Amino acid sequence: MKINELLQLAWDVLCFRTDAYAQHVARADTLKRGLTLLVLVTLVAGLLGFLINTVQNLRSIDPAVQRQEAQVAIREFTSAIATLQSYLDLPPGFMARIIRYMQSGIDIGLRINALPTPFPKPVGRFLENLGTFLSLPFNRIAGWLGYTLWVLLVAKLLGGRATVTQMLGATALYAVPHVLDILGMVRCLGGLLGLIGTLWGIAIYVKAVSIANDIDIGQAILATVTPAVVGILLSGLGLFTLVILVVIGG
Repeated sequence: MKINELLQLAWDVLCFRTDAYAQHVARADTLKRGLTLLVLVTLVAGLLGFLINTVQNLRSIDPAVQRQEAQVAIREFTSAIATLQSYLDLPPGFMARIIRYMQSGIDIGLRINALPTPFPKPVGRFLENLGTFLSLPFNRIAGWLGYTLWVLLVAKLLGGRATVTQMLGATALYAVPHVLDILGMVRCLGGLLGLIGTLWGIAIYVKAVSIANDIDIGQAILATVTPAVVGILLSGLGLFTLVILVVIGG
């Protein structure tokens, strides 16, 4: 599997070229190609954040500086609450207790941070960042895999003809526009690009469901959103039931 072939597939997917989707689904290695793209895109998207966190954590930070930064955060929090004081009905002494708890938490955190560790702290933090970075594809795969199997079930009920391999290989392409997440740490711009990547990915997912199952776009949209709608309704029903039980038991 050549990298230029994957890049061409990614470009065709982003451009919604139907022939590219159909050819991808028809290949014997469709799942392998789809998963490869998903993993590569996820790692690329998380690379900048990994590097920034690594550089920050490799710096030796004086505990006094850490305490000072924490105190600044507490003052900002207190100021923010003060501006909302007229809209809140806080008990007397509430803020003072909260600040004491926060101060205690800072003291505990600094003491824990000062404890000896098996590795030098910069090395330990690097390994922690590396583990988080390398786990990103598995987190994405877990969510995508579980949801897609439910979408496949709905698509089958609507007359879809995709095999599990074809469905997974096709819908894995949804991850391609999430390469924009590499700029997720950029203030303002990162959030906007993340939203664009999410909407773009949903559109690719719907088209992939349509092509893989040989159903129209309307049916593909229905198959895609049904598991989410059912999940929301069941969650709402469960919450409502819990509230009723609490009211009755109370």
